[in-house]
Amino acid sequence: MLQDRITSIFFFLLKTGLWKDSNGESNLFPLTNREWNEIFKTSIAQTVECLIFDGIQKLKVENQPPKALLLNWAVRVEKHAQRNEVMNATILKLHSLFEVEHNIPMTLLKGQGIAKCYDNPLRRICGDIDLFFKNKSDYNQAFSIINKRGLEINPMAGFSAEYKFDGFEVEHHEKMIDIHNPFVFKTLNKIRKDEENKSTFLNISGSSIRLPSAVETIIQANAHILKHLLSFGIGIRQLCDSARIYSFYHEELKNTDLKSIYSKLGIKKWIDMLHQLLVKYLGLDESFLPYPLESKINSDWMMQDILVAGNFGFHNENFKQRESELKGERADKKRRIWQSFVKYVRVTPSEAIWFPLMQYYSRIKK
Repeated sequence: MLQDRITSIFFFLLKTGLWKDSNGESNLFPLTNREWNEIFKTSIAQTVECLIFDGIQKLKVENQPPKALLLNWAVRVEKHAQRNEVMNATILKLHSLFEVEHNIPMTLLKGQGIAKCYDNPLRRICGDIDLFFKNKSDYNQAFSIINKRGLEINPMAGFSAEYKFDGFEVEHHEKMIDIHNPFVFKTLNKIRKDEENKSTFLNISGSSIRLPSAVETIIQANAHILKHLLSFGIGIRQLCDSARIYSFYHEELKNTDLKSIYSKLGIKKWIDMLHQLLVKYLGLDESFLPYPLESKINSDWMMQDILVAGNFGFHNENFKQRESELKGERADKKRRIWQSFVKYVRVTPSEAIWFPLMQYYSRIKK
């Protein structure tokens, strides 16, 4: 079937673009124009068109897309690179505003902090700017500063709020890690305490922007993937993030008992499935995993869900038309979240149960 072939080609190019070492030429090539258009469409839906483009660059010229499509692709890649550079400048402004001018420590989550784990950080498509403040006082003071600038602040579920700054969505978070089971908050607090003096940093124009520690980074990234799988879906870009973090921070992570941490957080069985996807579909070397791969479970269904949903579930063909009519509002919210619950309660019961409850509680509290 066309879709089976397209999927195989897509992952071949993704692996080739994600890692320095080329996987060599595949017998899947050459492609028809229709197949190249499908690959282009899929890469956009999964927000990995820059990585797929890098994979294409490693093909023989005769196996590459038609010139018109390749040019269009190259223009998109360059625009993403430019947006990354503009985002870096905006992060620097926020750093100056909070840390330099008002002495409010901020930690940059996800985004550009994870981009540094890639061979070329500009190839990771950027989204929002996520900032974490270590206590309620700093969190409130930061919003007081934003209020004085006349910017509209919108509360969000999950003890967060957002506003627009220089054209970017900026989110402030009271919680660093998206784990919702309140019975493991003690474990999360211990992780924070243990990692408090192990921050990593992102250098932007000579300024050091604080990032979470390596341990916090991988737990936060993986928990973020799970959070979105429990609602409307996630894109392959976020799986690429997890793979690159494991690779980039391998030395820092290898002496940490992540297996035990995942177990205490109630997400180990799901993490085992995630690890399978990272190795099987994204080409992560098993040696970069924090513990041996669990081979006796099937996670293909989860990848199928990811391929269907696209980036944060916005490319699900079953709902695209209705969501277009709803101007971005989610269609069939309750049914979709219920379907996610049914799937994941078998894998991570504590998070599947507590996720909707804590989302509701945080909205009421706001």
